[in-house]
Order: sequence, then C-alpha cells, then structure tokens
Amino acid sequence: MKTFDDFKQQMHQIENKNLPKAIEVDGLVHIVKNRVKNNKNKAMQYFWASFVLQLIVYALLSNTIIKYWYDSQILSLSILGLVLYIPFTVVIMVKFKKMAVLRLKENNDTSMESYISNHLTLLKSFFRFKRNYELILIPLSSIIGVIITFQLFVPGGVSEHLHGAGITLAITLASCYAAIKKENTKNFKIPIDNLTQLKSEFD
Repeated sequence: MKTFDDFKQQMHQIENKNLPKAIEVDGLVHIVKNRVKNNKNKAMQYFWASFVLQLIVYALLSNTIIKYWYDSQILSLSILGLVLYIPFTVVIMVKFKKMAVLRLKENNDTSMESYISNHLTLLKSFFRFKRNYELILIPLSSIIGVIITFQLFVPGGVSEHLHGAGITLAITLASCYAAIKKENTKNFKIPIDNLTQLKSEFD
C-alpha cells in the first residue's frame, strides 16, 4: 500500500521532470481511494457476515413461531427475539448503504478530506451504536436461545435443569463476547484508526 511518503517521493520525481500538475493530483487521489477502500472493505466484511447471521436468526425464529404457535411461552420468546434484532438490522442496512455509495466528488484537498471524514463518521457512528446495542442484544438473545432450546429439546426444560442452563448461558455469553471483541478490533478499531491517521495527514 502506498503511503504519503511514497507520494512525496513521487512528487519530487515529477517536479524534476516538469510534468503536469494533474499527475500530482491523480497520484494523491489514487493513494487516498486505495487506503479508504482497503479500510472500508474490512468493515464491509462484517456487514455481510452479520447480515447473513441475522437472516439465519430470523429464519429460525420464524420457523419456531410457525411450528410452536400453540405454546405461549415459546411464541412470546420467539417474537421478542425477532423484535430485538429488527432495530440492529435497520441501522446496519442504513449505515452501510450510505458508506457503500460514498464517492469522491472532486479531485481537490477539500473534497478528499471530506471523503475520508464521511467514511470515518459513518464507521464511528455505527460502531458506537453496535457496542451499546450489543450490551442489550447479546445477553437477552442468549437467554432467549437457551430457554427455547431447553424447553424444546431437554425434558423438563429450564426449570428442572437450572444448573445446566446456567452453564450453557455462561459458555454462550463468553463465546459471543470473545468473538465480538475480535471482530470489533479487526473490522472497526483498526479501520477507524487507519482512517483517522489518513485524515490527519491532510491537516
């Protein structure tokens, strides 16, 4: 990946050869676009993985509602699970759609800085929402998942297997938060740091 130091060396060579100013701008635009694209792609990897996972959750809960509509407890828990995920799905669709369609409008410093800032703002905004919402989403959805699983597949349900349900819930939460910590670093913290550094190079 080219850096601004590489660009400065390139500019020095261009000046010595008395090449047109447009070549300098094109070189800078190419560097900025590549660096923004590389970091945006890391965030988009999360989007597609998360979107597929949410579709699976919706399918499983919808199937449970249809199959066990006569069981009021299972029905209520399944509907609650669906309701919990809907705001998350809406926000992720809106934020990442905006990010996907962002384009560099003009080849000048102001436009390039705005291009970087817009990506950075959207990424920070969604990451902030994600961290806050997951504090509610993960514990509640894990509890719902454990209760439904025990009620449907373990004779006696949660009431007769509190210890087992508690262990299952603890393992589920620990696994989720370990995975979330890893994805936050890879798909959000590193790209945000990289884009922040890139933006600072215009100051």
